[in-house]
This record gives sequence, structure tokens and C-alpha cells, in this order.
Amino acid sequence: MKIESNKLIIGLGLFFLITGIIWVSFAVFHEGTMLLIEPGIANLITGALLLMKFGRKYVRALVIASGLYSFIICSYQFYAASSLLGLGLTAFALTSLIGYGLGLLAFLFVVIASYTNAKAFIPSTSQKEDKEPK
Repeated sequence: MKIESNKLIIGLGLFFLITGIIWVSFAVFHEGTMLLIEPGIANLITGALLLMKFGRKYVRALVIASGLYSFIICSYQFYAASSLLGLGLTAFALTSLIGYGLGLLAFLFVVIASYTNAKAFIPSTSQKEDKEPK
């Protein structure tokens, strides 16, 4: 499945902005530790840089790093929520497992898409020259 580079960049930018807001809100509203502010800020910066198309050839490394960072956090939260099943907190545990499981898969997809679509992060000047009249 081939994804257009512009749609990929905009989609990743919105995804990172939304997840950045979620991580920061978890930290601020004490749903998680204050350590969640770091991935929240990293995701917000990554999303903003993607949407502004600023430093496009360098932002790929930031996308992969932020994606892996959030992937590790979702993995740990998934593991921690699975231990709640043994305590009898099934409704909360199942909700957490589903939420963090979906986040885990989403960040895995983001990292894989960033590796496989490396050309999407390279600004192409040939397309601009073809569209602009001389």
C-alpha cells in the first residue's frame, strides 16, 4: 500500500499533536506520573514540525525517536494494566489494556511507516519545478 508523502506527513503531524496532548493531560491531571510530560512535549514538537514542514529532512529522526519513546511507554503501561487483571479490577484493566494496546499498535505502525517511507521526509524540488511555470 503506497501512501502519498503529503498525506503521510499531515497524518503523522496530527497524530503526534493528539498524542502529545494526551500525554501532557495524563501528567497534569495526575492520571500518570509527571514523567509523561517529556514524551508529551516531544510529541507536540514533532507534530508541530511535521505540520509546518520545517526541517523536513531532519524531522524523520525525531519522528522515529518520539515514536519509539511513546511505543516503550505504551508497552510498559500495557504490561502494568495486565497486572491489574489479577487484582480483580477487570473493568479498569480491560479499558486500559484496550487503550494502551491500540496505542502500542499505532506507534509501531508509525515507526514502521517512517522507516519504509523515507522518501516522504525528503523535500522534492523536481515536483515544484514541474508545477510552476517558468
